[in-house]
Amino acid sequence: MKAYEYYADVLPDGHLSIPEDLREKVKADSKVRVMLLLEDEDAVWGRFTLSQFIEGYAEKDSIYDSL
Repeated sequence: MKAYEYYADVLPDGHLSIPEDLREKVKADSKVRVMLLLEDEDAVWGRFTLSQFIEGYAEKDSIYDSL
């Protein structure tokens, strides 16, 4: 099985867009397995918060790691 990852648009009729270069690899009667990963608003904020916390960490803060 080959896997391709890309961002798709949901078209007005509910279908998903497929990039041109992949469309050439898929026959009209092909069966494909689709996995939808929807962005979770809370997860986005969680990753942002963590990244901001890590950016604010300085070497001088390591004194608190041993308490």
